[in-house]
Amino acid sequence: MAISSCRRIIDLPVASLNAKPSAAATSSLSTGSTGVEKLTFSVDVFVVDKNGRLITGLKPSNFKIVNTVTNFYELIDVSTSNLISKPGGYSAMLLLDQTGSISTTDPYNLRIEASKIFLNNLGTDDYTGLTSFTSSYTSVVKLHSGFTNKTEQMKKSLDTLALNVSGGTPLYTSTIQSVTYTAQKGPTANKAVIVFTDGENNVTTNTLEDATAKAIQQKIPLFTVGLSTDVNVNVLAQMANETGGAFFYAKDAGQLISTFGTLGNLLHGQGLVYRTTWSVTKTGSKWASGQIISATILVTLLDGTIVEVPFWLKVK
Repeated sequence: MAISSCRRIIDLPVASLNAKPSAAATSSLSTGSTGVEKLTFSVDVFVVDKNGRLITGLKPSNFKIVNTVTNFYELIDVSTSNLISKPGGYSAMLLLDQTGSISTTDPYNLRIEASKIFLNNLGTDDYTGLTSFTSSYTSVVKLHSGFTNKTEQMKKSLDTLALNVSGGTPLYTSTIQSVTYTAQKGPTANKAVIVFTDGENNVTTNTLEDATAKAIQQKIPLFTVGLSTDVNVNVLAQMANETGGAFFYAKDAGQLISTFGTLGNLLHGQGLVYRTTWSVTKTGSKWASGQIISATILVTLLDGTIVEVPFWLKVK
């Protein structure tokens, strides 16, 4: 099979890697007035098949949010919109979780193969670096490669990561350090950090607010990828939403293949999103500025496969 990126097409043994479709929330915002029980909001959804190709032809009946005790959701409209193109190349730092739980959630090291696919999709003007994190490292973050578009040595570094997983999850501190490095060393104007994890922060040196504030200050969007049912989807969705990135949720490691296969398109701002508009009614109270809406959009693909798209937004 082949995966299409914005720059090139590569051959990929999709069947042997057990690749699966994936989707991301690329933008979420409230659009209605506060002080009422029913509020409107929109979520942009980017959907790709197992080959990393955009899925077109979805209709309103393909999108659903399950109601909760306190919130009742209704779909108002689904339209399509092009992403905002970002000219020139990008500088993207890969930040990979190397904590002990990875051996269970990703036993076949698909995060490694997926990262190689991302590297294979680099255009001539694109650069990437490689860092990983675990509390087992002395400084919690290890820089394996600075920014380069010559990736053969980086692929060898990725292979070594398959053999070394242990320790806890310093998610926020490692994000801050990767953002700082990217802001200082990224050779292009278009910069981003791609954060992959299967858990949630359990090292308290820094906070979620510290991490998002640093990314906002440095104008570095966070593209977060969460693997497994144990990952804190609200945290990763917030990190992406507040910094202008995107959040991919992978319940299955096979989804990492299509996720990393299409990240280059998002970094270049090339592709199409489904703009879903919803209303949400709060039972027994009114919406106020600063309150949080977090839920999961269930996207039913044309073959019946259901892909989960968690999102997070703060009411304005």
